[in-house]
Amino acid sequence: MKKFDTVSGLFLLILSIAICIGSLRLHVGTFRAPGAGLFPLVTGVVLGVFSILILLEARRKAEEAISFWVPGADKKAIFLSFLFILIYALFLERIGFLAATFIFFFLISRFVSKHRWATAVFFAVVTSAATYGVFKYLLRSPLPQGILEGVF
Repeated sequence: MKKFDTVSGLFLLILSIAICIGSLRLHVGTFRAPGAGLFPLVTGVVLGVFSILILLEARRKAEEAISFWVPGADKKAIFLSFLFILIYALFLERIGFLAATFIFFFLISRFVSKHRWATAVFFAVVTSAATYGVFKYLLRSPLPQGILEGVF
């Protein structure tokens, strides 16, 4: 574990330095008048702080044996989650944001969280409508149009 933490901490530290250097080539601006480089710079600094914390923690730890799976991990739920994310990515452009998001949340709620059918449908409707509202109306993001977006 110590070796993996050290390697990942160093990788993230190098990545954060590269992000900071790249963001400084853009106009950073101020917090009141942010430029294009402000958000990447803040992200790089935060990533750098966390990578340093990982490195410090790795120095404190004793070497211990690790396994890939945590004892008691629900491997079926993990596999289904990756499968549903893949399905979501494949169908997002084809059927649109609202329909794909509804299907994704329904599948996760029903087959990963093992909620009842009515609960899964309710959760899918509420979360897909809420995320649609946030991205469409608050953030004014362009979303893939599909079969349901024409209604709204």
